[in-house]
Amino acid sequence: MRKSKACFILAGLVLAGPALAQSASGDGVSDFVDSHSAVARLGKVARWEDPVCPSVTGLPPNFIKFITKRVRDVATAVGAPVNASETCKSNIDIVFTTKPQALLDTVRAKEPVMLGYYSSNDQADRMAKVNYVIQSWHATQTVDLRGNAMIDSRNAENSGSAQGSRAQNSTGSRLGDGLHSTFYRAIVVANPDKLGDYEIGTLADHVAFVALAQPAQPDACGALPSILDMTNVECRKEAPVKGLTQADTAYLRGLYQGDAGASLRNQKDSIAFRIKDGQKDAQAAK
Repeated sequence: MRKSKACFILAGLVLAGPALAQSASGDGVSDFVDSHSAVARLGKVARWEDPVCPSVTGLPPNFIKFITKRVRDVATAVGAPVNASETCKSNIDIVFTTKPQALLDTVRAKEPVMLGYYSSNDQADRMAKVNYVIQSWHATQTVDLRGNAMIDSRNAENSGSAQGSRAQNSTGSRLGDGLHSTFYRAIVVANPDKLGDYEIGTLADHVAFVALAQPAQPDACGALPSILDMTNVECRKEAPVKGLTQADTAYLRGLYQGDAGASLRNQKDSIAFRIKDGQKDAQAAK
């Protein structure tokens, strides 16, 4: 990596602290949840159920260690499962590269399931486009009440294998059928050529969020501040976000501590409740 393009790693290893809590209307919280919640093939919000094992490439060893630890620490703090082994097989590949589109072109050609579910080649081509300086892709699967899993892939659905058989066992309840969506692999790609103005702590927090969750609108810039705002150059110029915000952390806790088998509406309502509850706690602490 050229020295002129590596100044973000010289900004220091002090982890960016959480941004100040900010209140928002009910609509603001709902918009925050919607923008942070991509909907998986099942029609629900996915999360990790296999213990996460992040792997970072493209940076010097000390920064690889720093970002890897931060992803693990955030996962532990919000209740996501974490693989304690430092030699575990990676299921989150975090790649720093100055040629992100070339990398995604390779993914599209050789391992398209990593893009997430798509129903046509044109859709897959669109999904493989790099639009942000830090961007993530999550491969998901549908799991039924008995633990049977089906990869959310057009090819898997058409196969005759056990992996391709559709998960069927459900409760039939309006509140939730018990079926849930999980991540089984993810890739996070960051372009260091365009990250020179950011501290390593800010980058690590952004990477951690998009590794543990799948945003629907990574640059929404809503009423509540978010670590995702850093991908939108027009957002919060007067008060840039330096780390995970109260709303970001509450979102992740709601995602990982809620009922994965609930309906999409109930999933989102549960996450929104966590965010609002966190706002109340922050106000009470003042």
